[in-house]
Amino acid sequence: MAAVNGLRRRLAGGTLTRPTQGLLMAFLGAVLVRLALSDAYLRYVTPWMKWPLLVSGVVLVLLAVGLVLAPHDPGDDHGDGDGHGDGGDGHGHGPVPVVTWLLVLPGLVTFVISPPQLGSYLAERRSDETPVVATPASFSDLSGSPDEVVPVEVTEFIWRAQEGGQTLEDRPVELSGFVSYDQDGGWYVTRMAIGCCAADATSYRVEVEGADRPERDQWVDVTGTYRSGTGGAGTGAPVISATAVEETAAPTQTYE
Repeated sequence: MAAVNGLRRRLAGGTLTRPTQGLLMAFLGAVLVRLALSDAYLRYVTPWMKWPLLVSGVVLVLLAVGLVLAPHDPGDDHGDGDGHGDGGDGHGHGPVPVVTWLLVLPGLVTFVISPPQLGSYLAERRSDETPVVATPASFSDLSGSPDEVVPVEVTEFIWRAQEGGQTLEDRPVELSGFVSYDQDGGWYVTRMAIGCCAADATSYRVEVEGADRPERDQWVDVTGTYRSGTGGAGTGAPVISATAVEETAAPTQTYE
C-alpha cells in the first residue's frame, strides 16, 4: 500500500508542459475525427452522433493548436504548492498532473486494437428473457405474393410474434443477423440494438430450427417461416423454420 501511495504522489506531483498538453488534446481530437469519418463510430454510438463527434474532434484539434502556439507563460508550468499558478492571486493556471497521460489509452485502444462491434459474447449473457419490443417506426410490406420472400428486421419479427404472430403466418421472410448459441445446442439469428451507445445495448434473437448452426458471430441471412405459437410476450424467443441459411458479411451498421 505504501508503494501504491508513493506512486500516486509522484504521478500527481509531476506536470505536463503546455506543448505536451496540446499534443494530447490534438491526439484525442484526431481520434474523434478518424472515428467519425471512417464510420468506425457506429461500433459504439448511434448514427446521429456522427456530426457531434466530428465537430468535437475538430474543436479539440483547434484548441490544441492554440495551446501550442500561445506565448509561453512560466506560471503555467510551476505551481505554488496549493495547485495555483505563481501569480499568487488564485487565478493562475495550475499544474497538470502527469496522470493526464492516461487519456492516451482510449485512443491507443481505438487505433491499435480497434474493438469490434458487440456480438455473441454479450448477446449470450443477456438472453435469459426476450425483451418486449416497442412498436417499430416502420414495417415491412407483407401484403404481396405469398411466395415472395420479404426482408424483415429481427426486432420487427419479434414484435409481430409478441403481438400474436398472425401477420407472420405462412409468410416466407428473410432475417439478417449474427449467430449466437444457447446451452442446449440451439442457435439464433441475433441483432443488438442501442439507445445511445454500446453501454446500453440490448440483444434480440430469433431461434432457428431446421438448419445446421454456423460459427459464432458469423453473419447470416436466414430464409424461412414463423413457427406458430412461439415468441409470445413473456414466453421466450420466437422460432423461424429455416429453408435456407446463407453466410454473409457484416453490414456497416450492425445495430438495429
